[in-house]
Amino acid sequence: MKKKKQSPSGKVLRITQFGNPILRKKQKKIPAAMLRTRTFTALVRKMFSTMHAANGVGLAAPQVGRDMSFAVIEARKTKLRPDAAPLAKTVIVNPRIISHSRKMEYDWEGCLSLESVRGLVPRYKEITVECEDASGKKILRKLKGYHARVFQHEIDHLNGILYVDRMDDMRTLVTQKELEKRV
Repeated sequence: MKKKKQSPSGKVLRITQFGNPILRKKQKKIPAAMLRTRTFTALVRKMFSTMHAANGVGLAAPQVGRDMSFAVIEARKTKLRPDAAPLAKTVIVNPRIISHSRKMEYDWEGCLSLESVRGLVPRYKEITVECEDASGKKILRKLKGYHARVFQHEIDHLNGILYVDRMDDMRTLVTQKELEKRV
């Protein structure tokens, strides 16, 4: 595995790669008392640093080897998504999708645990997520478009599902470089 660059905001963690069994299991719910610990706060900070260093927009706990039901998200414009609306730093704890649109849309996805490959993945256009934030406050979030896609991707990680499991046609799986030539 290539060495990750150090982020200015803290240490980076090793990203769990495709094939590791933790990526295929449902993660354990986090009790509210754990959210108020220094250990959890430090882990959240390290996960944001790791995500930034890897140039990602989301990172779930199993992707850094933790059997915990939470993820960090910070969406922004990317090379492949120059029109993406930004989404501020977000921590979702014990999330679940409680409703979704009937309509789905296909778009390209990648994953920090499947380095350098992308696939065409169907996702719901709109979702409503029930979760807690990093302090344990209950939240209900309605999301659409790219933000809904990112949340679905990260919530899938917490349920042992990878984006390749959602693909209808594995022939759309391409390398990052090949996709950049096409888009």
